Amino acid sequence: MDLTLTPEQEALEKALDAVLARGEDLGALGYLDVVRDAGPIEGVLVVERAAAAVAAGPTAARVLAGPLAGVHDLPAAVGLVEGRSALCRWGPVCDAYLVLDGDDALLAAREDVDVEPVESTYGAPYARITVRRGTRVAAGDRLRRAWQVAIAAEAEGLMLAAITKTAQHVSERVQFGRPIGAFQAVQHRLAAAYAQAMGARWLARRGAWYADDEFLTASAAAYACEAAALTYQNTHQVTGAIGITSEYGLVGLTLPLLALRQELGGQRAHARRVALARRAMDKPWPSPIPLPS
Repeated sequence: MDLTLTPEQEALEKALDAVLARGEDLGALGYLDVVRDAGPIEGVLVVERAAAAVAAGPTAARVLAGPLAGVHDLPAAVGLVEGRSALCRWGPVCDAYLVLDGDDALLAAREDVDVEPVESTYGAPYARITVRRGTRVAAGDRLRRAWQVAIAAEAEGLMLAAITKTAQHVSERVQFGRPIGAFQAVQHRLAAAYAQAMGARWLARRGAWYADDEFLTASAAAYACEAAALTYQNTHQVTGAIGITSEYGLVGLTLPLLALRQELGGQRAHARRVALARRAMDKPWPSPIPLPS
């Protein structure tokens, strides 16, 4: 299986980094509709780069969750809500909401919901969204699978950015006459986090490609939750006190990981979905996962 990005996808990554570094609006430049215009992998790339740049806004919901569920022509800021009344990350700033309401996926405009802001330390504004009415736009299981991919893609982008920032810190922080990154205990922690974050990256991309297969999408979300916990623990362990300061910036990458671990019921709910999807398969091991054509 060839995991190499195409020249066009590599160019997309470079363009995104430049745009995000300048603080330009992704929507105005057409990046929010990349799934429809280019494909699901390109959508994951946008979410990865936006997460790494700590872009303010619900990028994953708009770029991945909506389009992968078959919902297009959405406003720039879209929130994801599980149930008729639930907490929503970025809820106070959203123009519309995709609501997972049992077997249905609803689209509710701002005027269709009640928004109650909630204090949060997870790096994004939260609100309790109570849905009064909405329009059915897709099947509920389709939105759930798309949301699982969005969780995995955003999480792996945050993880790899946090590991990169931490690696720079341990290469510059000197203790006992050596950079602390020279010690194997530090190296092992970051290597373990990096290996799991990269696993989450490839699962997210594969889940986006096979967005109709919940064995893959739920696996991506469950694995990303596990990797997020390890990355949070290991990056903060080796950065020490400076890692928890807002000035240093690591918490801008790691606190959202804690938030993502709670969405759609969290890791246990994703794992149950993996087990249910596997149980429903009629394919024997070791090949329940579809291979690329």
